[in-house]
Amino acid sequence: MSAKLTRNDAAAAGRARNVLRGWREPAWGYAFILPNLALIALFFLYPLFNTFRLSLFQANMSGETFIGLDNFRSLFADDVVLNSLKHTFYFALIIVPIIVALSFTVAGMMKDLRPSSKALFRVVFYLPVVATPVVVTMIWAWMYNVNFGILNYLRSLLHLGPVQWLGTTSGAFFSIVIVVVTWSVGQPIILYLASMDGISKDLYEAAELDGAGPLRKFFAITLPLIANTTLFVTVTTTISTFQIFVVIHLLTRGGPYFSTETLVYTIYRTAFTSTEFGAASAQGVVLFVIIMVIALVQLRLIRSKA
Repeated sequence: MSAKLTRNDAAAAGRARNVLRGWREPAWGYAFILPNLALIALFFLYPLFNTFRLSLFQANMSGETFIGLDNFRSLFADDVVLNSLKHTFYFALIIVPIIVALSFTVAGMMKDLRPSSKALFRVVFYLPVVATPVVVTMIWAWMYNVNFGILNYLRSLLHLGPVQWLGTTSGAFFSIVIVVVTWSVGQPIILYLASMDGISKDLYEAAELDGAGPLRKFFAITLPLIANTTLFVTVTTTISTFQIFVVIHLLTRGGPYFSTETLVYTIYRTAFTSTEFGAASAQGVVLFVIIMVIALVQLRLIRSKA
């Protein structure tokens, strides 16, 4: 009996060692990523949770009062918020197709260049991404200047009068579109170029042997094989477009006549100018839900087509 118990104890001890050994390697992995997880929890998950919580309160510098869904009811009755939401959708509907089409076209033009030329253009197009939106926006602010901006200077060489690039509603809107496209198109170009370079040339050669022309090869080979890249570029560009803030704040501050105010800028004004943190949090929750729904719809549509 004692020998049998000893064998059972030894087997149990072996199983315990195997369990510990099985947990040891994953534990080391979790230990290495723990600092990053802590930062994510501190600077992302906690603010996200607190935003949802504050959206149910009337919160300002003096304190917090629970009011339930009143912030959301007043939000959808506020003309300023609805107007900024409309402009946000307008920006997305214009900017996202431009970036996708432009980046795809430029990448297609670069695909057959020599490696040295391709590397040079990669650097040129990626520079605005490295420069950050603030730097790019400040450069465009000087270019748009009515008195000494380079755009009006070029017009003067053609004996044309100066233009108030940011002084009219339509002019300011499309001026912001140009700035956003300038700093946003670099990364999609790099992604599309890498995706196109990954397509085997044997596929194009086989298609040519079957009598396929350039358009047939484009629609039958190139487009399907870069569908995942198009999906990624479309979703990420849509999310970033819905979060436009820097260019609005530095160039127009939502003007003229609130024609360029986006929902993110309205959240900023509500929180840090009016100090209505509860209302701003409700606006942030609405923006979060809109972005999530649009991203999910885009994922489903593009994947089904692919």
